[in-house]
Amino acid sequence: MAGYPGATLMTANARAEFQFLALWVHNERGKHHPNAGWANVKREPQFSFSVQGFKCERPDGEVYFLFPHSSTVNVGDLVTWGSYPDDQWVVTGINRTSECLSCEVRRPHARDESVDSLLRSISLTKAAEYLANAKARLEEGTATGWGDCVANCRNALQEVVTQLTGENHLSDGIKRLRDVCNLGEKESAYVETLDRLFRASRDVLSKSGAHPPVPDYPFAAFSLDLTTATIRFLLATRKGG
Repeated sequence: MAGYPGATLMTANARAEFQFLALWVHNERGKHHPNAGWANVKREPQFSFSVQGFKCERPDGEVYFLFPHSSTVNVGDLVTWGSYPDDQWVVTGINRTSECLSCEVRRPHARDESVDSLLRSISLTKAAEYLANAKARLEEGTATGWGDCVANCRNALQEVVTQLTGENHLSDGIKRLRDVCNLGEKESAYVETLDRLFRASRDVLSKSGAHPPVPDYPFAAFSLDLTTATIRFLLATRKGG
């Protein structure tokens, strides 16, 4: 299968498992118009794989997928069927039985695209790298890593605001956000409050002494989630976006 390396690199076990699935589908799901083929499965941030299976359609028109029992498709994965870029589905539920892995799906929404992809699509690569670094440092499991996570979060926010507004200083950029984004007074105040949060956390985490404050995982994880959500909101509301 062109474009799907898995088609030529299938193990004997994988081939046998698909053949078993094909027989089961023929006997049990024939009325659901099963269409055999290859799916490209994308899992953020940058991981994808190919798997052979069946695209099926219930009498009410709902689409679902059937893959071999051992397949690693999971909730939230983006499934592209065959070589058709518009034939995309987001996995919303899975049910693993002895015969197969059944996947409930829906059409993608704009909010399904990762913030990393959104940033890179408009050439905000540096901001995407800050967020990626924040996530990596969060998972290190050390106080130093958690502190660096918070710093990277603030850097990511500053980079986005700077690039959207053309202002080098974050405080000046925040004042201009209403010119480049569809923000009301409440939204502008929220972004400014977030900036103060990261300024304060950076100052606290940089203090020294006999008993310096120790950053913890919950606060670093909160910082990353909050920053990611804020950047997604800014990108979604920017004028002309």
